[in-house]
Amino acid sequence: RLTDGTYHGVYAGGMYKWRTNECDVTVAGGKVTDIQLTLSQDPGSENTDCEMLYERVIQAQSLQVDTISGATLTSKAYLQAVENALLQAQY
Repeated sequence: RLTDGTYHGVYAGGMYKWRTNECDVTVAGGKVTDIQLTLSQDPGSENTDCEMLYERVIQAQSLQVDTISGATLTSKAYLQAVENALLQAQY
Protein backbone atom coordinates (compact mmCIF):
# COMPACT_ATOMS: atom_id res chain seq x y z
CA ARG A 1 0.00 0.00 0.00
CA LEU A 2 1.48 3.27 -1.13
CA THR A 3 0.40 6.84 -0.47
CA ASP A 4 0.22 9.07 -3.56
CA GLY A 5 2.97 11.64 -3.94
CA THR A 6 6.56 12.06 -5.06
CA TYR A 7 9.26 10.62 -2.85
CA HIS A 8 13.01 11.17 -2.92
CA GLY A 9 15.21 8.12 -2.43
CA VAL A 10 18.92 8.15 -1.65
CA TYR A 11 21.45 5.32 -1.65
CA ALA A 12 24.82 6.24 -0.14
CA GLY A 13 26.76 3.92 -2.41
CA GLY A 14 28.21 1.29 -0.13
CA MET A 15 31.71 1.06 1.29
CA TYR A 16 33.51 3.36 -1.16
CA LYS A 17 30.48 5.48 -2.12
CA TRP A 18 31.04 4.50 -5.78
CA ARG A 19 27.39 3.81 -6.47
CA THR A 20 25.84 6.80 -4.74
CA ASN A 21 22.58 7.74 -6.44
CA GLU A 22 19.31 9.53 -5.85
CA CYS A 23 15.92 9.29 -7.52
CA ASP A 24 12.40 10.66 -7.37
CA VAL A 25 9.58 8.12 -7.36
CA THR A 26 6.03 9.20 -8.20
CA VAL A 27 3.10 7.22 -6.81
CA ALA A 28 -0.42 7.79 -8.18
CA GLY A 29 -3.45 5.65 -7.51
CA GLY A 30 -1.35 3.61 -5.09
CA LYS A 31 1.03 2.52 -7.88
CA VAL A 32 4.48 3.60 -8.98
CA THR A 33 3.96 5.65 -12.14
CA ASP A 34 7.34 7.33 -12.69
CA ILE A 35 10.94 7.08 -11.52
CA GLN A 36 13.58 9.68 -12.38
CA LEU A 37 17.29 9.43 -11.62
CA THR A 38 18.30 12.77 -10.08
CA LEU A 39 21.94 12.06 -9.16
CA SER A 40 24.48 9.37 -9.93
CA GLN A 41 28.11 9.32 -8.86
CA ASP A 42 28.65 5.82 -10.20
CA PRO A 43 31.62 5.45 -12.55
CA GLY A 44 29.80 2.54 -14.21
CA SER A 45 26.57 4.41 -14.80
CA GLU A 46 27.21 4.75 -18.53
CA ASN A 47 26.83 0.97 -18.77
CA THR A 48 23.43 1.02 -17.10
CA ASP A 49 20.21 1.91 -18.86
CA CYS A 50 18.46 3.15 -15.74
CA GLU A 51 15.34 4.06 -17.74
CA MET A 52 14.97 0.41 -18.76
CA LEU A 53 15.49 -0.71 -15.19
CA TYR A 54 12.94 1.79 -13.88
CA GLU A 55 10.45 0.77 -16.57
CA ARG A 56 10.76 -2.83 -15.38
CA VAL A 57 9.92 -1.71 -11.84
CA ILE A 58 6.90 0.27 -13.05
CA GLN A 59 5.61 -2.59 -15.21
CA ALA A 60 6.08 -5.21 -12.48
CA GLN A 61 5.09 -2.90 -9.61
CA SER A 62 7.92 -4.65 -7.81
CA LEU A 63 11.60 -4.24 -7.05
CA GLN A 64 12.11 -7.91 -7.86
CA VAL A 65 13.12 -7.30 -11.48
CA ASP A 66 16.00 -8.42 -13.67
CA THR A 67 19.06 -6.22 -13.38
CA ILE A 68 20.86 -4.80 -16.40
CA SER A 69 23.36 -7.34 -17.78
CA GLY A 70 26.92 -6.17 -17.24
CA ALA A 71 25.85 -3.63 -14.62
CA THR A 72 24.44 -5.76 -11.84
CA LEU A 73 25.91 -3.82 -8.91
CA THR A 74 24.92 -0.46 -10.35
CA SER A 75 21.40 -1.77 -11.04
CA LYS A 76 21.10 -2.98 -7.46
CA ALA A 77 22.25 0.42 -6.20
CA TYR A 78 19.59 2.15 -8.32
CA LEU A 79 16.96 -0.25 -6.99
CA GLN A 80 18.07 0.46 -3.42
CA ALA A 81 17.41 4.19 -3.90
CA VAL A 82 13.95 3.35 -5.27
CA GLU A 83 13.28 1.12 -2.27
CA ASN A 84 14.37 3.90 0.10
CA ALA A 85 11.92 6.26 -1.60
CA LEU A 86 9.08 3.75 -1.41
CA LEU A 87 9.64 3.19 2.30
CA GLN A 88 8.43 6.77 2.76
CA ALA A 89 5.29 6.04 0.71
CA GLN A 90 4.15 3.06 2.74
CA TYR A 91 1.22 3.33 5.13
